Amino acid sequence: MSEADVPINIQLYGIGILKAIMIRHIAPFTADAVLDKLPIILRGRFSFKSKRYWTIPDVKIFKGLNQSATKELIKGDIVYNPKTDEIMIILDSQVFPNKVNKIGEVLNNLDLVQKARNGLNTKIFKIKSKN
Repeated sequence: MSEADVPINIQLYGIGILKAIMIRHIAPFTADAVLDKLPIILRGRFSFKSKRYWTIPDVKIFKGLNQSATKELIKGDIVYNPKTDEIMIILDSQVFPNKVNKIGEVLNNLDLVQKARNGLNTKIFKIKSKN
């Protein structure tokens, strides 16, 4: 983890907390827009056809693609999809139909998402520094 990475938690109410980091250097404008909005508390859901990603729709970031946008997603990635204005937690490595901005990674407890149900409140927040 570099000094530019920002530790965050993703709380799935009633289930548990995922430890994650925002990786600012990959998509700095998008990552900073998300960080500026934290804490984000919205209802999450699985992708429509399968449990391949957990999505937090309607985050109102409205940032476009950056030059390192990709379709190739790895399990544990946290990405922002500018086409649909949603943050997604990738649960299964996949090639996505459109390019998205990678903004972070889940570090542990990713399997907790499988216990979630559609409409579950999901909170993304910065971890307070211990200074």
